[in-house]
Amino acid sequence: MKRTYTISGKSDLKPNYFAISADSRNLISNAHSLASSKEQYETVKFWDLLTGDLVKTVDFRHDCVNVTAYETWLLGIVYNADVILRLNLRTDEFDVILGAAPGCFPQHQSNITPLTTSLYEPIIACGAQPGEIAVYNLLAQPISTDILTTRLPAQQFKSEHSSSNSSVLISPDSNFLLSQTLNKGFHHLWNISTGELIRTFSTSSFGLAEYLSISHRGQLLACGSFLEKIRVWDVYNGEIICSLDGDLPATMSIDGKLLAYCNSEMKIVVWDVESNQKFCTSSESSAKIERIALSPDAKWLASYNQNQKIDIWSVF
Repeated sequence: MKRTYTISGKSDLKPNYFAISADSRNLISNAHSLASSKEQYETVKFWDLLTGDLVKTVDFRHDCVNVTAYETWLLGIVYNADVILRLNLRTDEFDVILGAAPGCFPQHQSNITPLTTSLYEPIIACGAQPGEIAVYNLLAQPISTDILTTRLPAQQFKSEHSSSNSSVLISPDSNFLLSQTLNKGFHHLWNISTGELIRTFSTSSFGLAEYLSISHRGQLLACGSFLEKIRVWDVYNGEIICSLDGDLPATMSIDGKLLAYCNSEMKIVVWDVESNQKFCTSSESSAKIERIALSPDAKWLASYNQNQKIDIWSVF
């Protein structure tokens, strides 16, 4: 694995969004978002993975942000506000989705994902209230509209084990929703299209999922950390696919073939899940790595460390 570029910057805040675009061309993050205070992000930046150049900066004040459907929409939450901010990146049109944001989420819990999106479809999911997760299709016929405001129909997912401290993930094929309850230790796997609860299982053997993948055999795979181990498991049946000594952050390719995680030497290890052997390792980072992202085509990897440097790596 070869480092192709290093991007330096400075910010009062660590990025809470760090992802590579659906077409594997850009790194998108609120890293290096110089805020007027230490409480809120002000920008979202797009870097070219091939050159490391800053492609564009979008002014978008938020606490939590996500991008969906081939970079069509930029979605943001301001904590304690019952709305999601939506910016159409192709038309620069802006509106507010009413009644959609998790105002109940604690402000400073970085391991909570109050907003998640589908990589390829216009689908978003977020906590609506304790014990409830709401899923919205951005192309659905709105219930009502007004000046710069929209109310969309929502599909509700409720569980007796859920709480406000939940993390939600959407599978790469947009068919499944995994909700994770932090303080009660349960996972819930849902069918997004039907609302059916497919499986409820304890997190005690796995840890919290950081990423979901769909293997070529149709397995729904998750990666996460448990007892200083990075694990990949089959979400349907709980089978542990691999368990490795390592640390977060961790991520997978969308086909489940490659797993990327950090080791004690501040290096990124890329592991071949199918052959269960090391694929490649990065050179040592200058500081602890806090964020990593693997491109959908698995050719690029981006990392962010405590020195506020972004490294872009060519995996092959």
